[in-house]
Amino acid sequence: MDFFDILIIGFGFTTLFFQRFTPTTQKILLSTFLITIITQLIFVGLRWQYYLIYILFFLRSLITLSDYKTSKKYVRFLISFKTLTLTLATTVLLYVFPVPSFESQTGALYSVGYSEELITIESRLNPVEFIEISNLQEQTQRELLVDVYYPSNEDSSFNQILRSADGNWGTYIVRYLNRTWELSLPEFLLQHLKFSKFEVQEGLSPVSNQQFPVLIYSHGWAGEKIFASDQLIHLASQGYVIFSIDHTGLAMFTDLPSGIIFNTGSTENSSNIHSVMIEMKNDIEDSMNYFQNLSSDTNTVTKIVREAADFNDISVMAHSTGAGAVVEYCMVYACQNMILQDPFLTPFIDAGEDLIIRNKTEVIYSEDWFSGYTDSDELTEIEVYNTILSPQDVEIHGYYMKDSRHYDFVAFGSISPLTKYTFLKGSINYEESLDVNNYFNRTVLNGGTPNEDYSPYLISIDQ
Repeated sequence: MDFFDILIIGFGFTTLFFQRFTPTTQKILLSTFLITIITQLIFVGLRWQYYLIYILFFLRSLITLSDYKTSKKYVRFLISFKTLTLTLATTVLLYVFPVPSFESQTGALYSVGYSEELITIESRLNPVEFIEISNLQEQTQRELLVDVYYPSNEDSSFNQILRSADGNWGTYIVRYLNRTWELSLPEFLLQHLKFSKFEVQEGLSPVSNQQFPVLIYSHGWAGEKIFASDQLIHLASQGYVIFSIDHTGLAMFTDLPSGIIFNTGSTENSSNIHSVMIEMKNDIEDSMNYFQNLSSDTNTVTKIVREAADFNDISVMAHSTGAGAVVEYCMVYACQNMILQDPFLTPFIDAGEDLIIRNKTEVIYSEDWFSGYTDSDELTEIEVYNTILSPQDVEIHGYYMKDSRHYDFVAFGSISPLTKYTFLKGSINYEESLDVNNYFNRTVLNGGTPNEDYSPYLISIDQ
């Protein structure tokens, strides 16, 4: 819980003892309670989890201002019971549905600057592969949003970088879950995610007279560029310039100035999943061409990229379907290291395409995917690893994360303690999965090989 959560819950519990205070003290406490609520609304925003405490404040104010008193014990008991129930219920809601904070984690070498860049690709229309699975229109120009994280020596703080956006990623997560798994979750359930706090700051100057290696991040099917922000902020704090790409149409939502583009379909709506990966690779290529060819009169990110990014040292990291995109990218362009998180590579086999690895690669699976699809005769991803990836004539190592599922490589686990035992993730705690991911990622990018002795959750699968 944050500062306002603790303060407002504290005021809620204080109202239990109002009968022991003088009328003047009660009014002072209620006035302070109101000022705290207003301050929270101004500096944080309206969260539905506070609705019960608002009701409590309103009822308590009526009782105090009307100078209502009673000697009947059952009425006093009901008032106290109501106060305790509303306060405890609010406390539970704030715990179960917290506002996530994405920080650089322990051992940060730098603070982290941030910029979101809109890229319009004049020579490219939106491909049919993405039109099939989204609300994109035919014959429209390809637009991409890219998050840029970079090291800085200037001080940074936690910021709500998504607060003013029209798109609420919590709402789109709920819509996606309802559509994909035929659930009926209320859309307001995760609306508070727009208040998520990121330990990044716009407008920071990059570290002077120093260039840093580049990392490209590609999300999975109906993922989003911010879903791995917890890992990307940590890596930027270790000395990497990071480009995280929203694959417009495939992403859960992309909040373009022209309107919100959202994913509407599953793999069954796509005529060719491997072709989707090719178009994702094209997104990466177009984004890198844009950043490498920025002119001096472009926007503020010019100085950041020109001064901080070493485009001769590029590594890639991807989750699920994004892994197919970075594999395709690194078949064409030189990559130093490749991190594949639960890679979805069977579409290469289904399409009869070559799956060639040209650079040092570390693969980490969820235990769910490592165990295979026990209820299906389809080719599993671990079979792809054993028969196609690991025999290749480059350095490739494989691991899995114990007690994890497919979404333990994105920040869903930070949303709510309830996700611990749902289909979203395995039973591993979010903090433990993030620790494994951060260790794994920084070790690979530093040119090393992860050691399974680091954590009981990190297990090698190489024979």
